Amino acid sequence: MLAAPALASTDAEVQLVYDTIRAKYPDLSAYCQLSEDERRKTVIDTITPMVATRKLQQPFASVPAAGALLRQDCGIAEVFEPAKLRWLATADPLKFSPERGRFGMFTSVQAMANKVFAPAGDGPFPAVVISGTKGLSEHLRVHARSLLDAGFAVLVVDTFGPRGYRAGVREPLPSEFAKDAYDALAHLQSLPFIDKERIFQTGYSYGGLAAALLASPEGAQEFKAQGRFRATVSNYASCSIAGPYTSASGGATTLPMLTADSDRPILMLMAELDIETPPATCFPLLEEMRAAGKDVHWHIYPRTTHAWDKAENNGYVYRTVSGETMTYRYDAAITKDATERMIAFFNRYR
Repeated sequence: MLAAPALASTDAEVQLVYDTIRAKYPDLSAYCQLSEDERRKTVIDTITPMVATRKLQQPFASVPAAGALLRQDCGIAEVFEPAKLRWLATADPLKFSPERGRFGMFTSVQAMANKVFAPAGDGPFPAVVISGTKGLSEHLRVHARSLLDAGFAVLVVDTFGPRGYRAGVREPLPSEFAKDAYDALAHLQSLPFIDKERIFQTGYSYGGLAAALLASPEGAQEFKAQGRFRATVSNYASCSIAGPYTSASGGATTLPMLTADSDRPILMLMAELDIETPPATCFPLLEEMRAAGKDVHWHIYPRTTHAWDKAENNGYVYRTVSGETMTYRYDAAITKDATERMIAFFNRYR
């Protein structure tokens, strides 16, 4: 499932990962005696800040290669499948508030984090898990209100804040967002005012990558999830990734997000000018999945950039490691259209 590296991991990057972990364990036997899960956590905790600060441009090639060297040093025969990187989630589980929130004019997005808000009444209500990107942002509050007005309970998941993640300093893999979404699903299923059979997920950027991952049954098995989402919507995300600042369409080794085994309905809303999560990574995959009878849907907004719904980030310049740039452009009309498409899609399965 891992794409063949058109641009092979550089020896320097492999050596950097290897040396950094060895520096943490001068006595290598201490590393070798860790359990498999503990070794993976060590590697992930080591590389996430290196990726966020652009020290690693091809993490999905260099990390498996460095891991193989470390296992060889330890005399460990086990072989790690690189595609399993898409499910690596090592952070402690989030804690969700047991209280039912009431949305009001002055409710902040910070007050909504990891807490369930529902329309007035006893329910049971259909619900939507909202997965954001690099921390909480005002656009998530706007989307939550639209969903509440449409009759859905909402749970805005904050993957960053409780764990001290920081954009450009230490960022998690999309798998953490997917794992958090499954944990949010389990929390919603425990509540009497939520319809356990009608729980959806929508995500933006990192959260959109999670939406793609959630469509696959493999993730539910890997995370030992007790339930599945009825359907997901992915906003300005892609079907494979190379790294936070490396274009997946530029020949780098990529990690799949959406895969042909997906068995849940998914709507992918993408932006034509997006170089951060380029739509090109989804073709011909989406067309092949549709031809095979999969319940996949997509729409590409022309002349549109990443983060079309984030007025608070309008004008931000995203730059890849190769020097390509994209200026985020907020578009109220596209934000409205994307929200309407999302709600209509969920209502099809409601």
